[in-house]
Amino acid sequence: MFDRILRAMRLDATLFREVAADAKFNTEAVVIAVLVALLAAAGQGLGALRGGRPLVAFLLELASTLLLGWLLWAVIAYVFGRMLGGTGALGGMTRALAFAGAPRFLLLLGFIPCVGWVFRLAAWLLTLVAGVIALRETMGFDTLKALVTAVIGLAVYLATSLTITMLLGGLGAVTNIQIP
Repeated sequence: MFDRILRAMRLDATLFREVAADAKFNTEAVVIAVLVALLAAAGQGLGALRGGRPLVAFLLELASTLLLGWLLWAVIAYVFGRMLGGTGALGGMTRALAFAGAPRFLLLLGFIPCVGWVFRLAAWLLTLVAGVIALRETMGFDTLKALVTAVIGLAVYLATSLTITMLLGGLGAVTNIQIP
């Protein structure tokens, strides 16, 4: 699994094609998605926990990061990818986008003073590029269609996430929008 994480971080297109085509990578995809969600929630939530934020709010944020940051994004990307003529399957899309989140492991280095922001920016940019590559390889179309799918999908995802945040925000359950 570590080798596949490194391949995803190196933006190896063959990896995304490989995991999209084979359901034996389901478990690894879930493990990667959960670890990335933990990193994202910890990076944003642990400081808030020290500030008196309830553990329940942190756990709800973790769940929303996982569900919204991965599964909802996969469904939205799949639907728009199919509308643009893609041929991939939802399961493959879900696996490929989980692996596309692997560059977010760079968030582990985001705490380093003076240069941590570089690692956070790199994690964000590499994840976006990996997502486009995963879309292209999963749906079987060119990079332009993958980019269009990503942009449209991201807009729908942000609108959905914002709506959920507004609906649950009064309950304190969701405190921010997570970009996949």
